[in-house]
Amino acid sequence: ANGRAKLEQRLARWLLMAHDRTTSDAVPLTHEFLAVMLGVRRAGVTVAIHGFERRGLVTTRRGQLTIVNRNGIEQVAGSFYGAPEAELKRLLDHK
Repeated sequence: ANGRAKLEQRLARWLLMAHDRTTSDAVPLTHEFLAVMLGVRRAGVTVAIHGFERRGLVTTRRGQLTIVNRNGIEQVAGSFYGAPEAELKRLLDHK
């Protein structure tokens, strides 16, 4: 995903993976942290997140991003999210 996907798709995938590992829709993430994780400039993350906000997918406040429409984020991520996670779950549940 990191080599082929566009920034929006990579960001969506990362948000979904972070959401999978929390018990809340509010995920403590900063634009700077996401930029480092995605290997892009902070400004690019800010533009992408603002696009997600305009589409009603997330809301933000300082240091926190809240998932509002998970299905919408999954659509943005497309094939870069879902299949790898299902395979991991299958392998871990197989024990």
